[in-house]
Amino acid sequence: MARRTREEAEQTRQALLHMALEQYALHGIHNVSLKAIAAEAGVTHGALYWHFKNRDDLILALCESVTLPFEQYYLEQLQAIDQDALKALKAFLIETTCHIASRKKSLQAFSLFYARRKELPLHIALQDVLADEWDVWVSYINRFLKQARKQKQIAKKTKQQCIAEAMLSQVFGVLAVAEYMPEPVVFREMASTTINNAIRGLDATRCN
Repeated sequence: MARRTREEAEQTRQALLHMALEQYALHGIHNVSLKAIAAEAGVTHGALYWHFKNRDDLILALCESVTLPFEQYYLEQLQAIDQDALKALKAFLIETTCHIASRKKSLQAFSLFYARRKELPLHIALQDVLADEWDVWVSYINRFLKQARKQKQIAKKTKQQCIAEAMLSQVFGVLAVAEYMPEPVVFREMASTTINNAIRGLDATRCN
């Protein structure tokens, strides 16, 4: 019986996280009450407080439970980096962007934690998690750029850190309009064009 109770408690917790993500991404954090999330999840208000102390605690748990697929596509391109770093970078950015745009949960997570970041509570632990994610994703792009410089695809004087951050910001900009372009083929074309142009701009700086 105890085992079943733990399983049911975890199911309730996951249902609350799922509903919180959906409601916050759709309506904004300040327009959704904890009571409403509990009701939508089909549990009591008290059950929500049994799992989460308050709204900030719920949002932190939600942030820690969802992962955008940057690492997945970075690992897929590791071998390709040694062959053609800029081509691998392009594939990494396009596939990651299109994955997020085509998966409801991923797009909701992006919308809540990045597109609407100003709405998030000034919770130190939460801000640390988001800052760490940003740094890791930038480091992935930096790895491609470092190899591209070794392969003489970009100039030695290229400021890798600035470019890596600019490229990640560009990905975020593309994702910000994903919900207005529900047709996957149209979105992929737009994302590919944007990222291709950025890569061509890098390629144009290489030394002969």
